[in-house]
Amino acid sequence: MVVSAGPWSSEKAEMNILEINETLRPQLAEKKQQFRNLKEKCFLTQLAGFLANQQKKYKYEECKDLIKFMLRNERQF
Repeated sequence: MVVSAGPWSSEKAEMNILEINETLRPQLAEKKQQFRNLKEKCFLTQLAGFLANQQKKYKYEECKDLIKFMLRNERQF
């Protein structure tokens, strides 16, 4: 004999979805912040690389402090 579970009532299913949504919402916010932090770190790394490559064309002393500042900030992430 095959016994099948009856469908959830729509009210019970809706409550379950709301509970799941409330549980996952803080995780989503945290992951979004982590993603923004990674994008910023990537940008800083690319910019520091670009500036390091440009020092061959320009006087190193003009951008040395900026490069050091960016690299120091990148290590803080």
